[in-house]
Amino acid sequence: MAEKQIIQGQPAAPEPHISPEVTNEAVNEPTPEASGTVVGQITLDQLVGIAIEQDASDIHFGEGSRIALRVGGKFVFVENVEALSKSDAEAIVKEMLPGEAERKRFQTLRELDFSYIHSTGVSFRVNIYYSRGKLTGAMRMISKHLPKMSDLGIPEVMKQFFSFRQGLILVTGTTGSGKSTSIQAMLEYVNNSFVYHVITIENPIEHVFKENKCIFSQRELGKDTLTFANAIHSASREDPNLVMISEINDRETMDAVLNLVEMGHLVIAAIPTKNVLQTIEHILAMYSHEEQEIFQDRFAENLAVIMSQDLLDRIDQPGRAAVYEVLIGTKGVKTIIQRGTFSQLRTAMENGAPEGMITMESYAYQLAENGIISKEDAEQYVPSQE
Repeated sequence: MAEKQIIQGQPAAPEPHISPEVTNEAVNEPTPEASGTVVGQITLDQLVGIAIEQDASDIHFGEGSRIALRVGGKFVFVENVEALSKSDAEAIVKEMLPGEAERKRFQTLRELDFSYIHSTGVSFRVNIYYSRGKLTGAMRMISKHLPKMSDLGIPEVMKQFFSFRQGLILVTGTTGSGKSTSIQAMLEYVNNSFVYHVITIENPIEHVFKENKCIFSQRELGKDTLTFANAIHSASREDPNLVMISEINDRETMDAVLNLVEMGHLVIAAIPTKNVLQTIEHILAMYSHEEQEIFQDRFAENLAVIMSQDLLDRIDQPGRAAVYEVLIGTKGVKTIIQRGTFSQLRTAMENGAPEGMITMESYAYQLAENGIISKEDAEQYVPSQE
């Protein structure tokens, strides 16, 4: 990536700019580029402005560290800016987290997730924590304008599940794969298509929906509710048509979700897993061996669909393209899950193409044939012959 000059804000020294691309490198690690004279400071406004101009997905900052952005999936460093002092890092956090109660909560927990809206209207999902005793933060930029499902390439078949009265819709992908953006696009589709009461339970709230046909009740962990499980139990008494849970990460939440579905509700939830098979195995591992058979029956009975996704670099234009995998809870798929013969799921997806199922391999090759991603990248989804 060629070096990009930035003109933003008025720092006291030479204007900050982005260093040449650095990949697979921890933000706090010293690099040859970082060993020169450090000059200048940067404000939160300037930092946000640079991130917006560079279309960065993330901002990383920390006491004693260089400031870095993630642009196009790779790290770039902001040069000509001093490593942040303790007071500098504290000032940035204080500006984003002005409430005394939340600052005290952070000091108690030593880590905190929250949402922050900059004066420009751009929203961020922020996590602050301590690294070797030093205040550190990561900010994920949330697009102000929600893309449509078609803009993201989400398979058209996914739309049909939002007309269901009951069922579990899972959207999965590793961290940074874009699953949150996909869920937000789906909820906006619902907002424009159905007269629903939509409850979201998030950590933190990433996008505040402007109500169109739907009524939204958006609840944030730590502010509006203490736990996902508590909020899910409460949702059953709040007359929802659709409940969104931003992440299922433990058995208590999984049980609460299944209970909600079994009570006759439609639920969409995210799980940080790579693909369909890993998703089912990950959830199954939450239960003891003696409980797994019962769980398989419950899960199969309530499953509507699993959509897994990944991101790959585009070759037709800057940016990344999403690759999807869809497993629909047909009678055959439910039987496979109940029996625990998960190795048959791939064949079920291949044979289920007429119903809208698709494997990542098939979707990736379609993108490669259309000149969107490279054939080499598509080949990584070909299953091992071992």
